[in-house]
Amino acid sequence: MRFCVRRQIEFSNSNARLKKLEGVPIELAFPSDVDEFQHGRDRLAEVEKQVRSYRVPVFSVHAADGNLADDAFLDWAGRTVQFAEAVNAGIVVLHPEIAAAGRKKEEHQPVLDNIQHLQDRTKVTIAVETFWDKKRVLPPDLIMSHQLPMVLDTSRLPKSEITWVIETYHTHIVNLHLSAVIRDRELKGIARKHQPIDRDGFCMDILDRLQELNWGGVVTLEYMPWLHDKVLDDRKLLERIYSPGKL
Repeated sequence: MRFCVRRQIEFSNSNARLKKLEGVPIELAFPSDVDEFQHGRDRLAEVEKQVRSYRVPVFSVHAADGNLADDAFLDWAGRTVQFAEAVNAGIVVLHPEIAAAGRKKEEHQPVLDNIQHLQDRTKVTIAVETFWDKKRVLPPDLIMSHQLPMVLDTSRLPKSEITWVIETYHTHIVNLHLSAVIRDRELKGIARKHQPIDRDGFCMDILDRLQELNWGGVVTLEYMPWLHDKVLDDRKLLERIYSPGKL
């Protein structure tokens, strides 16, 4: 296993954010708004130089939240893949959008075609993130039935589903977005997602099981933005436990 932290950038703050991460492996996440990404795409070469200048290992690149079924997909996703190739990242992460009402069956085939078209043209692995939302054009069951590379997010699926996916599909999981979900009793059980890992609970159980399965993918710690220092400390802890030879 290899461990990194998720770090989102805007084109206006990329230098400042990357400068603080010298030597820290990351999943570099572009602006979530695809129009914002397209507007700033001329600065991708600048971001690449910053990554190299500050010696930031980029394990994966998280694309903007564009429409995977759209004709424009190959433009913005293709540029994301080119950037990933330039910084030697092995994975590009895609978010499947919510399908238009009544169009799900029509939309997932163009998505599959677009992903395959892009995958055929790069050695970077194009992977789809899991959402517990049947309205998505590619919910987990379709990701699995089409044997697509998966990014398993532990804050977006129920624990029972996570366990089942790991047992049945771990050979196709390339990236684990790891964080805890906390049920706040004072807030009537409302779930707080993307919280620090529970060091003696479910998150560690997941890693223990993946280690037993000889899984060798990327683990991305994805915490809320204000937990920056905590996520860095936890990455070091997990690397000491699960990848001591890489220290």
